[in-house]
Amino acid sequence: MSYATLAQFKAAVGITDDTDNTALQNVLDATDTLIDLYCDRKTGFGTATETRYYTAEDYEYVLTDDLVSITTLKTDDDANGTYETTWVSGTDYVLAPRNAALDGFPYTEVDTSVSWPRNFPKDVYLGVEILGVFGFPSVPSAVVQAEIIQANAVWSSRTAAFGIVGSVDLGGVLRMSRALHPEAALILEPYRKRSGLAR
Repeated sequence: MSYATLAQFKAAVGITDDTDNTALQNVLDATDTLIDLYCDRKTGFGTATETRYYTAEDYEYVLTDDLVSITTLKTDDDANGTYETTWVSGTDYVLAPRNAALDGFPYTEVDTSVSWPRNFPKDVYLGVEILGVFGFPSVPSAVVQAEIIQANAVWSSRTAAFGIVGSVDLGGVLRMSRALHPEAALILEPYRKRSGLAR
């Protein structure tokens, strides 16, 4: 399912019939992929329950991919390939940034709890195993709006001769770009990640 619904997209571009529904949905689906690649988010703005592995670069925290919740956290404390230590939420670890969920963002870090002197296995390759829900808690409204803008640009391009939209008579012309629509890119900027962490 795309970030913007077919009904939202059609309303935004003023299409009232169902003739092109399949083609319009295809544009939305393709735009989902474009947005995910631009923002460098492995699970996009949805969620997936997965087991992922991380290398802690500090004793007190480990950086993660976008994380909604943890079901099980285990560590390989002696680098033998066995995750023998199971951590307890709240007692052994807390999710961070602490206000991420309040702001509608995922967690990106797991910290040791101040109430218990447990350490992550620093520099043990893939020494942390996390089973949890990864991704975004919900699709941000800004992402929905960016998808509508970008999908409209893609939809309009099918009738743009030589990649040009508009005319001088209508007030100007716009050459279609191979990059993301400028307004969509601006809206998506706060949601971009520069690199993933899961191995």
